[in-house]
Amino acid sequence: MKKLLTVLILMTVIIVPSFAAVTDMMVNIGLMNTSSVLSIEPEKDKVFDFNIDLQADFNLIFDNGPGVDISLTALQNFNELELGVYYSHMIDVRNNFDIIVSVGPSFQLMNDFAIGVDAKVNFLIDITDSFYVNIGTGALMDIVSFPKNADPDVNFTVEIPLPSVALGLRF
Repeated sequence: MKKLLTVLILMTVIIVPSFAAVTDMMVNIGLMNTSSVLSIEPEKDKVFDFNIDLQADFNLIFDNGPGVDISLTALQNFNELELGVYYSHMIDVRNNFDIIVSVGPSFQLMNDFAIGVDAKVNFLIDITDSFYVNIGTGALMDIVSFPKNADPDVNFTVEIPLPSVALGLRF
């Protein structure tokens, strides 16, 4: 709990003073990993996994370019929670189409504490000026986990989820 509180305090200290330069604030809510996920792991017996995860993203974009993406994901039948804090960059392709590239650390909370690094690409298709559809994918890399009753486990895994779909609101 102390780790989560420290992360939330650091995010608040970094994000709150930055609201003066925000040009876009976006909230996405949708499903992630809606189909099979290919995992690259040392153990040979587990290759494909099927999960349906609920994800909520909050993006702050500064001056139509760089920004911050805070992601909260309910994993594995809502038994685990993952928090991601990413540097993101929005690329304006057309009037109704944007791309957001995000990279940064992720922290798995609740059952076991784990640290990873994620790289994501999201395609935003505007339906109206403030409502859009978000389609995204990326590479989710887990690096180290800290089980409650065992020693830390360094086990590098890479997951490449099939495209996630979310609905978003820009304000």
